[in-house]
Amino acid sequence: MKIGYKTNFSGYMHILRAIQLLIKDKTLNFTQFGVYICLVAQADFEKRHKRTYGIIIRDDKEIAGELNCDYTTIHKHRKALIKKGLLIEKDGLTSVPNFHLFEHPFVWKLVKYKLPIEKLHYLFANPQVSIDIVQSTIAELQEKQPQNATNSSNLSSNDNLSSSQEDINSDEIAEGIEKQKEEKGSSL
Repeated sequence: MKIGYKTNFSGYMHILRAIQLLIKDKTLNFTQFGVYICLVAQADFEKRHKRTYGIIIRDDKEIAGELNCDYTTIHKHRKALIKKGLLIEKDGLTSVPNFHLFEHPFVWKLVKYKLPIEKLHYLFANPQVSIDIVQSTIAELQEKQPQNATNSSNLSSNDNLSSSQEDINSDEIAEGIEKQKEEKGSSL
């Protein structure tokens, strides 16, 4: 990759805790997992940058130099992550195919609608899953969610804030994803 951007250590990104299952199920070893997170952190998170959005815009030498490790370490692990499908290389650029799993609005919806851990794990382990499929499933569930008459709350700070039975059931999201999979012929 020939883009000359300095390694970025400012800002933040959202990470679902379920990503750790990539280590648990041995999709990634601990070192690969760390490199994966570091590489995703070096992607372009600015949606206005159409050409580089979701692309790892720092090269391996730049990242290795800033992280005080050997260039070959980053390069070797990047290639392994590409082979596993967690990164995609095209036209000399490396992209994160499931980049939406690191963005606030999408992460927030997955948490809010309580997607089961096994479905979250599937989304991380199979980054080729279309964001459109998951987004349309979430949209359908949002439409089904009962609307409150008012936005104010009568709860005190000591009240139980656990989910009520009226909340969206995580099984509905899973069923919606399966339905979308069948309709689109996807491998979700």
